[in-house]
Amino acid sequence: MKLLKSLLGIALIASSAFTSASPLVTSNGTLVNKKPFYGFLLNGTPFYGVGVNYYDAFTRYVGTGKDTTWMAGLTTLQSYNVPFIRVNAIGFWAPDIKANYINNKATFYARLDTFMNEASKRHIGVILDVFWNWTGWTDMNGEHAAAIGDPNSATRKMMRTVAAEMVLRYKNHPALWGWEYANESTSLMDLPDAINNYQWLPHYSTDAKRGPADNYTAPQMLSAIADFSRTVRINDTVTPIFSGNARPRYDAYHLPKSWDPDSPQQVGQILTRDNVGTDTTSMHLYLTDETAAFGTDTVTKTVVAGNYSNTLAAIMARSKEVDAKGKLVDPRPFFLGEFGVSDADYGAAGAKTKFNQITDAILANKVPMSALWVFDLTSQNGTFNVTATNSRSYQLDKIKAMNATMKTWTP
Repeated sequence: MKLLKSLLGIALIASSAFTSASPLVTSNGTLVNKKPFYGFLLNGTPFYGVGVNYYDAFTRYVGTGKDTTWMAGLTTLQSYNVPFIRVNAIGFWAPDIKANYINNKATFYARLDTFMNEASKRHIGVILDVFWNWTGWTDMNGEHAAAIGDPNSATRKMMRTVAAEMVLRYKNHPALWGWEYANESTSLMDLPDAINNYQWLPHYSTDAKRGPADNYTAPQMLSAIADFSRTVRINDTVTPIFSGNARPRYDAYHLPKSWDPDSPQQVGQILTRDNVGTDTTSMHLYLTDETAAFGTDTVTKTVVAGNYSNTLAAIMARSKEVDAKGKLVDPRPFFLGEFGVSDADYGAAGAKTKFNQITDAILANKVPMSALWVFDLTSQNGTFNVTATNSRSYQLDKIKAMNATMKTWTP
């Protein structure tokens, strides 16, 4: 992580000695082609690219150390010129987190060292999602899910300790491309209290049943994301921070007062809100997130379809939006952390058509950075799983072609 970096207007200068996968850095106003560039930089050069979610690459290995199939997976991804992967960094359920991490840290870190080093050898960057299933951490501490909003809760104190520990260990690792808080932690938070969002939270079979005390709110979750960002930034001043958020609800801006659909501009404002404290904006987007229409566009005074491409357009427009004084409102670069399509929803042929529709929208809207869901995840065979040898391998071919195209892009 030793290169010229600019984060939030603060230039950081160091030497470059790494020959492995270079760390990704963000820029806030660095001059490129004699104009300010608000995007991602890789070794000082504007970066545009598509990676993959390799969800359980590390977690399949951390338990016993015997499953090393992920090594062959990394080699496959390297052959397709995949620049980075996004992974679950610790675990999902509380018992697994406790057994593999809390009670066995020396072995845990030895195995994560191996994982990161192997990624580096293959010139593949790694985005570490630290608290993938955030409810696993409240469960492990014997607290209700709402404890995520209490900075003095056992959960939040543990999260700060874990984040600082991991950041200090890997902040200079050549394979590190980003820190991520959790997976889609914002997906339920805007629902009104009467809806009882707790009923859709992940629940381990042997844990106590969830109830109204597990309902959580937007301010509570945003407090946790901001806390994570502060903790990372205290210990690592340069590596990008991602939220891991889901697509905001179609009516998030209007809730809890109404169920009216948000306008494209209001979606952008909610995206800014949901990525509090980070130096990027990020979210996941699937075809199931499409709506019939946005609310009335505040600029054109028209109503546009709430389809995939128009949603990406609204997000990209936010990074170029200016206020009354001509100042950019939220120039942070955008990461589409998950996109994909399931064979179970559309059939194999239909899924291929839909996949090309999605990826063409990513290209058309010049999304700077995105990641396919999902590579080599056997539990999703027949739905989202993509490998080089199954019927969905065309997705890896498309990603390879997309990355070749994106290398030609200029700001």
